Amino acid sequence: MASSPKDKNTSKNEKSVNVDITKANMSNSTPKNNQLGEIAIEASEIVSRLEQVVEGLSLADAAYNQPTVFLGLDQKRTEEIIQIIQGLISVDEDGEPLNFHTLDNVAKLVMVSHCVAAYCSGLDRPIMQRLSTRFTTDTTRWISQIFGFLDSSSFYHDDHLEGLVRVTRMMLHYKYPRYLEDGALALTSSLPTIYSSVASPLVVVQHLCRQLGLPLACVRPVPVNTHFGSQYTMDVASLQKMLADDVSAGRAPLIVIADAGTPITGHVDNITRIKELCRLHDAWLHLRGHSLAALALPNYQRNGHIPPVADSYTLSLGSWLGIPGLPMVTLYRLWESSSNANRNKQVGATRESTLPLLAGLNNDHQGRRILALPLWAALQGLGKDGVHSRIRDDFLSSERLWAALDRYRHVRVLSQKPGGESGSYTVSELISKPANINMLFESTACCVVFQFTPELSEGETLTKVPPYYDKLNSWLGQILQLDAPQVPIDICELENVGVVLRFCPFENSSGQQPSTEEIQGFVQCLEQQLVILRATIQHKETFIKLVSESPVLKIVDLPDWAGLGGVRYAPEGWEQLLTDQAKEELNNLNMALVDSLRSTDSAFSLGEGADGLMCVRFGMLTPQSDVEELLNLVIRVGQSVEENSRVLDSMSEIVKRGIETATLDLQKENEERLWQEGILRQVPVVGTFVNWWSPKTKETGVRGRSLNLTQGVVESTENIYKYHMQLSGLNPGAKSPPTPQVQTPVGGSHSRSSSHASSQGVKIENEREVPKDSSKVQSSNRKSSSQTETKVLTP
Repeated sequence: MASSPKDKNTSKNEKSVNVDITKANMSNSTPKNNQLGEIAIEASEIVSRLEQVVEGLSLADAAYNQPTVFLGLDQKRTEEIIQIIQGLISVDEDGEPLNFHTLDNVAKLVMVSHCVAAYCSGLDRPIMQRLSTRFTTDTTRWISQIFGFLDSSSFYHDDHLEGLVRVTRMMLHYKYPRYLEDGALALTSSLPTIYSSVASPLVVVQHLCRQLGLPLACVRPVPVNTHFGSQYTMDVASLQKMLADDVSAGRAPLIVIADAGTPITGHVDNITRIKELCRLHDAWLHLRGHSLAALALPNYQRNGHIPPVADSYTLSLGSWLGIPGLPMVTLYRLWESSSNANRNKQVGATRESTLPLLAGLNNDHQGRRILALPLWAALQGLGKDGVHSRIRDDFLSSERLWAALDRYRHVRVLSQKPGGESGSYTVSELISKPANINMLFESTACCVVFQFTPELSEGETLTKVPPYYDKLNSWLGQILQLDAPQVPIDICELENVGVVLRFCPFENSSGQQPSTEEIQGFVQCLEQQLVILRATIQHKETFIKLVSESPVLKIVDLPDWAGLGGVRYAPEGWEQLLTDQAKEELNNLNMALVDSLRSTDSAFSLGEGADGLMCVRFGMLTPQSDVEELLNLVIRVGQSVEENSRVLDSMSEIVKRGIETATLDLQKENEERLWQEGILRQVPVVGTFVNWWSPKTKETGVRGRSLNLTQGVVESTENIYKYHMQLSGLNPGAKSPPTPQVQTPVGGSHSRSSSHASSQGVKIENEREVPKDSSKVQSSNRKSSSQTETKVLTP
């Protein structure tokens, strides 16, 4: 429920009062030289101020538009620096405000803990080492208890692949005892081998090889299941064969990277069988994925020793708990915990116990960073019940959305089914009842992946949807992101499936999962869009048939358009005109057509085909839409636009021919005048004497010409000058002026078809220009002593 402005001001005042009370308590209960308390108070104040950006507090432009190219000479106050930071994170590059998620108390505590960790980095080394050991030890113990990995150690890191890199380096030291001294030369005896599923991102193994200096030949991609099991999980039979072949070929199996929740679809590999193969061939098993969070679901007391699910796995606690700023955690088993009858017991530290130290897996307590402190503070703020509650809500939201989508016939759900294949287990039952690891992974779904699919007949199977359905799914995802943002979804693409829509609660940065009512609203919005999608597909066949039968409409292929399709209005015979001028006229015609159609229905839009020509795009349709009526509307409006263009074109043709006719008449009359008056009158000096001796009559000379657009006739202009005063004040009963002495009809027909108008390719603006010959005639007329002049009237 949105709060009123008064409530917002009240909440802000309460925050400032709480901060003041905290200050007073800290000053009374701690010594004045307690700098740590002051840092915590200032950090909490800064976090509270940054929250004002989330609440929509307007900032002055000067706070973040200051130049930062050169460092200023003057010192800035803390207040000014915080204002600049506050302004920078509140808007994007274009100055538009950004949306932020509100922070809960635990997230604020994590922010403050980062400031405290930075302060601790400046302490004396013994104090720093003691604090680092305490925070790291406590956090490791709590996490190992929550996820049931008791005999384990931890490594904290910021990069999500750094833990895997160091675990693999540890296995290199284990498989090649001379690796520390000889480096890559130690690998010449047998090539180390890394096994990863083809469904996993290739960038993972590429990054692994780059960091360790290994060739890509060390990577062995394991195929996925094709006949039995999920098509997104690792084929265990192929892995078994590859391990046996590599050992026979003299290669050294190093590590198997399995998925407990594949990156997009969230499927889980057969962890139990893969673990047995790794133990048989002395290889390391590393797990990654969001489904590892299911290990924290059981809320009952674990009795006895529970073997770890793998040798190591990486936990993304910040993403799972919805708390930003938390480090990644890689838990790995202790070497002393593995029992091997063939290995003789040694007194003191064994060689295997030193491998984590050689690989850099031990947390550096001598360093200047305490990576575990933010996570230590978050676990303290949440408690075991809080961690359990957030992970439970994540799985419950996936379970609810999966159940809501599974009932739609045209929606294919590609993610793992909650409750196992039988669907008999729920998240609530897994929490209260004991379940083995396989049941725990099979009965939970870390994400929901679905897509809109075509109608299938009985017994028909579908792997990858047609290309047109990729456009439809992309359109559906964009509509859901706009109309139902309460359930955040991503638009992804799978190689063998196509475009899919994905909801993953374990990647929701807000930490708050959608409620049951919000999921119902999302499903209702989805159902409305499915009706539109099905109607569009049903109308598309009729659309293509009607367009192919029309003589003036052409189908246009639009690769990135999800609507009904595109058509181009083209008058008959335009295919023979492929000149640039003809294409430009056709584009202008279709652009004018779209402008007229959009005034009737906003579903029409302007598109561009692969050939660069404009077209009319049809959007999505409802079941009540009439495709034939829409196409008839396009034809009617197109003919109207074409007719308007043809009238203007015909008018310009009349004007052009009138100018040509008037020019010829003036040239002919001028020649006749020269012969009538004689050549002596044209001589400069003699002509003046002749004109004085025998003046010319007023009726002689070249008459001007005017174009009568109504009759299509070029007329002489003697009446315009002779009866000008009478015409301006002519009464209704007065006598009309006589017919002009010269009337020349404009030659040729003045009405042209649209195809002929397009073939001429002459612009109206160019047609209205007066030819150069007429300007010569006008200049010659000015030299004559008559009062006539040439006039050309244009529309």
